[in-house]
Amino acid sequence: MIDFRPVFFIVGVLSSTFGPLLLICALVDLGAGHRDWQTFVMVAMLVMGFGSLLATANWGAPLKLSLRQGFMLTVISWVVLSLIGALPLYFSEYDISFTDAVFEAVSGVTTTGSTVLTGLDDMAPGLLLWRATLNWVGGLGVIAMGIVLLPFLRISGMQLFKMESSDVGNKATARVVVMVRQIALLYIGCTAVSIMLLTMGGVSFLDAVCHSFAAIATGGLSTHDASIGWFDSRYVEGVLMVGMLVGSLTFPLMIQAFHGRPQLLFDDPQVKFYLKLIVVVVFIISAWRVIATEAGLVDIVWGTSFNVISIISTTGFASENYLAWGHFPEAMFLMITLVGGCTGSTSGGIKAFRIYMLLKVMQNQLLTRLQPHRVLLVTYGERTIDDDVLRSIGAFVWMTLMVIVLFTPVISATGVDFVTALSSVMQAIANVGPGIGAQIGPAGNYAGLSDVAKWVLAFLMLLGRLEIVVVLVVLTPAYWSR
Repeated sequence: MIDFRPVFFIVGVLSSTFGPLLLICALVDLGAGHRDWQTFVMVAMLVMGFGSLLATANWGAPLKLSLRQGFMLTVISWVVLSLIGALPLYFSEYDISFTDAVFEAVSGVTTTGSTVLTGLDDMAPGLLLWRATLNWVGGLGVIAMGIVLLPFLRISGMQLFKMESSDVGNKATARVVVMVRQIALLYIGCTAVSIMLLTMGGVSFLDAVCHSFAAIATGGLSTHDASIGWFDSRYVEGVLMVGMLVGSLTFPLMIQAFHGRPQLLFDDPQVKFYLKLIVVVVFIISAWRVIATEAGLVDIVWGTSFNVISIISTTGFASENYLAWGHFPEAMFLMITLVGGCTGSTSGGIKAFRIYMLLKVMQNQLLTRLQPHRVLLVTYGERTIDDDVLRSIGAFVWMTLMVIVLFTPVISATGVDFVTALSSVMQAIANVGPGIGAQIGPAGNYAGLSDVAKWVLAFLMLLGRLEIVVVLVVLTPAYWSR
């Protein structure tokens, strides 16, 4: 029988931390004279009470988690925090249905960035800040999960990045605490720099905070219906481009770079592959637009760069409706939806590391056909990769494709066209945000989808954020057996 006490204790502590964040949003609404401040206070008291009771009831439980407890903690914490995130939306004065509130909260916490809300330009500042806060907190949780928990659980090839801090012992625990603290400080520092730069560019403090939160977290929730296009500013786009790139790079390696070893970051195979891929995609789309349109070269390259970085990093900001560029760019944006950033980042998607490793396997297979007696090892930098890691990577990519194949007809059955169904499933499992098509593209949102479609997509957002395997393991009968 699984001992749930340590799991519930940690979930209780995590839930309680949402209380102060809710009170900050209450103060923002109170200062703006908006009556939703009362909603935030009510929810804050409820959440802190719930979290405190849950933690107190399970006080004294051993915090050394087993493998099964680790899986359960991952699933329960994301589900509970998503439901908590939905409460201020549901109880606000904007008549948001429970389905829409949960969809929006799941989208925020998983850093997906899909939205069902309209009229954002006139919405209460506290609610806008809350959406951005969900993005920001979710992004930090994604990094912590990616560098500590997933390697420990040996998920989808992530065991390659298992640090000594994932092992057992007091010294190892101290190392992981130091690593998480350094990452949190870097995360906060990057966010603060982004806020400062945006305010220097004339952006209001609320907009600067919300968009910095969303950029560093690669979340993409904006305070405006027109997203980043509302600002019509290359300065703002430039700051956010850097923010999105930072959020999609490997945070542990960025810490090493700040400690005077930048070569560890820029010589990392997946980082080099990821940055080169961005350059190649930007070049291809820009070249096509130069030939097909009469727009200026600088405008083309700049607009293409911003939106490609936004989608490939799984942020989901839009500076313009890139679907209006033509069918070829539309197809390219659909293709890069699944890519994602680097491991140890806030990005979703398959991740550059896995794609890089699959390409290495393909390369070795082709060379083996040419030289059958040659023994070729798959390497990552100077490290030889075990078959166990490669099998995990292959299984993850296969499961991602199977989810898309299985759930696209489900969304189609709710009454949307095939392209909309396909892209909505792809963006949900990759935690991107905007899809392809007029309804859910960068100029639209998810408000027009049926409740069934919204619940399915919310589930897929969580499935993608939890690397698919975590959820599937918990749902298998073998997990619950002795």
